[in-house]
Amino acid sequence: MIDRPDLLILDEIDEGFYEVDLAGRFTFGNKSFCRLVRLTPPELIGLDNRAYMSEDSAREIFLIFQSVYRSGESQKVKDLEVALRDGSRLWVEFTVALRRDAEGAPLGFRGVIHDLTDRKRTEAALKEGEERFRTLYENSTVGLYRTTPDGRILLANPTMLRILGFDTIEELSKRNLETDGFEPNYARSVFKERIAADGLIRGLEAAWRRKDGTTAYVRESARSILDKNGAVQFYEGTVEDITDRKRAELEVLASEERYRRLFENCLEGIFQSTPQGRFIAANPAMIRMFGFDSAREFLEVRTPALYVNPNDREEILQVIETLGEIRHREVLYRRKNGTTFHALLNALVVRDAAGRPNYYEGTLTDISDLTRSKAALQAALKEKEILLKEIHHRVKNNMQVISSLLNLQIRYLKDPEAIDIFRGSQQRIRAMALIHEKLYQSENLARVDFGNYIRHLTASLLESQAKQPGQVEIRTEIETIDFDLKTAIPLGLIINELVTNALKHAFPDDRSGEIVLGLRRTADGFLLTVRDTGVGIPKDTEIHHTKSMGFQLVSLLSRQLDGRFELGPAPGAEFRVYFREQTPKSRGGPDH
Repeated sequence: MIDRPDLLILDEIDEGFYEVDLAGRFTFGNKSFCRLVRLTPPELIGLDNRAYMSEDSAREIFLIFQSVYRSGESQKVKDLEVALRDGSRLWVEFTVALRRDAEGAPLGFRGVIHDLTDRKRTEAALKEGEERFRTLYENSTVGLYRTTPDGRILLANPTMLRILGFDTIEELSKRNLETDGFEPNYARSVFKERIAADGLIRGLEAAWRRKDGTTAYVRESARSILDKNGAVQFYEGTVEDITDRKRAELEVLASEERYRRLFENCLEGIFQSTPQGRFIAANPAMIRMFGFDSAREFLEVRTPALYVNPNDREEILQVIETLGEIRHREVLYRRKNGTTFHALLNALVVRDAAGRPNYYEGTLTDISDLTRSKAALQAALKEKEILLKEIHHRVKNNMQVISSLLNLQIRYLKDPEAIDIFRGSQQRIRAMALIHEKLYQSENLARVDFGNYIRHLTASLLESQAKQPGQVEIRTEIETIDFDLKTAIPLGLIINELVTNALKHAFPDDRSGEIVLGLRRTADGFLLTVRDTGVGIPKDTEIHHTKSMGFQLVSLLSRQLDGRFELGPAPGAEFRVYFREQTPKSRGGPDH
């Protein structure tokens, strides 16, 4: 039994003290023990462990007591979790020893019990906190680090390793930040100076060197951790990788610099102006164009004052308002000194969120030299046109003189064959002269409207060659085609020969009939046809091997046109000339 003074002492201690008999029933429990098992001292006496704890926990303690009884030696049980009947759980540490009588016979058990529940909960909370920190540390999307003032790297999380391109902290820790790891324009001394002044830094942007030598742009926040003497022990900080953003910013800056240089160095005037007529911006070329000395002076000028014709600006604004832009508008402007110049305007409107014109921007090209050159060129072209007209007129007149001389000579000829030869030559000259006459009368001095030419030529031939009025009719089937002199003259001579031949030989004995002229395009050139409803020509006629001067001339002129001359099918006579227009590349041969 426990003496009363001892009971008083045991009730005051913090540890729980208990005694049980050999059957496991409590014979004593101090106040600390009773609080632990949630029973009063009177309630405790006579109960065993099953009265306040689960069967499993009571069984586990019973086995411990049994072991002590058998061995006779006391035991200390550490970190035992006990489930109480009210559902709560306790963590305890307790001792068990045998109680013996004076002869040493076992009477029961006694021991001391410590409540470890609060400590265990604290440890669990610490472990949970450590686990959360470890998870945060390992999985954070920002880099976390700890470094020393002399540049050694103590800690770095996986994100930090990825930012710098390292695989392990051991590999990264070989780098000393005092001598390596920062780009030249981002020295570590800046970091140390700022953190020494304030004890922390927030949002410091720096450029670090990765393992592979490339640059990682970061935004860093850090604080100093001091020892008990107030000296900096190490730095702890966070790092956000801003490489993509920084590169985008650098690209924007580079792009802005390129556009600034383009704006400053462009030879064309570039401007922005408001609908109210105030300039917002103008590049140096624009300022020089109007003869001003500085941008400040030019930007004070109202845009309407620069137009020689005030209506031009109103018309330009109306076009921009309707179409959103204006292109290649030639405008006459006035310089600062009062002189004028022509410029080519290209501009568009920039609208605000409500769709109202916010400002106009565009370019201005000084075309004064071009305008003067254009005027000089037009004058030169006019002179050339007059000269060409005069040449065609004189060539036509000279040919008429030659035709008149031949006509005078014919009067002295007695031989009908000679007279016929002279008249044929005279008609050929007229055919060529008619081309020059048409060119002289045309607006286009380089090309002949060939349909018009054929109608006049055939009318002249019909008038001079037909035996009786109305005996022979000439009909044309001609597409709208024009040719230059190189093609028109040989083609006109061919038509002259073939129509003359038909008028002479196709309709003997005052026979009536029709001559049809056709001219059309083909896949690779042109086709001229001359057919008649006359008596035709002998079947054995070889047009390329004949003594007829007309056929010989047609064959020669067809070859000159890179073409061929052939007979068509009967009845009557049909002649075909396939040819190509004589372009500059096809005119390598001599002129005929």
